[in-house]
Amino acid sequence: MNRSDVILELQLVPELLRQAEAIYVDAVSELSWAKHRLLAKECEVIGEGLVTGKNELQRQAEIWPHTKDLQQQVLRMEDAVEHTKVEFHFYKRKLENLQTIAKLMTIL
Repeated sequence: MNRSDVILELQLVPELLRQAEAIYVDAVSELSWAKHRLLAKECEVIGEGLVTGKNELQRQAEIWPHTKDLQQQVLRMEDAVEHTKVEFHFYKRKLENLQTIAKLMTIL
């Protein structure tokens, strides 16, 4: 990697990092809203008197048919958050590495 490659990468990577961070933040926000919808549905089911279980496992079993799709959506979104976090951290490390390389090039 020569000096001009490092300069070019240093110009490009911050924008890629910004985009990755924005995608990550959006994914976290979507996950929060999905969890909110799930909680709202659980409250609705309980409020309608559809849950009569005496212990936690019975209550979960009674809620499951009403919230299954939302629970699956939350799991998929949690997975998406983790994938976007990987991308964000990749660009963050890449930028840090490029900055270190640039410093080393000025020393040498």
